[in-house]
Amino acid sequence: MSEYDSLLSKIETKSAVIGIVGLGYVGLPLAIAFVEAGFQVLGFDVNDSVVDGLSKGHSHIGDVPADTVERAVEAGFLSATTDFARLADSDVVVIC
Repeated sequence: MSEYDSLLSKIETKSAVIGIVGLGYVGLPLAIAFVEAGFQVLGFDVNDSVVDGLSKGHSHIGDVPADTVERAVEAGFLSATTDFARLADSDVVVIC
């Protein structure tokens, strides 16, 4: 199976890990949209306070309710990091 076919299979079965670079007003809503579609999301941001807040289930974006973030984190579908190397754990990376 080619890398393309393997990735396509992961996307179709929702086993692909989606990496989001930038968890601001574009990246966080996109991350939540992927979570709501059934994907595991690894978010990356350079701002420690943003990552710490998200890891505790807090939202810094008005359009994304904190309870939505909290449910995603508690369910294990959303995690956030400042460690750029962790993006290697993603199958797909979206830059926001």
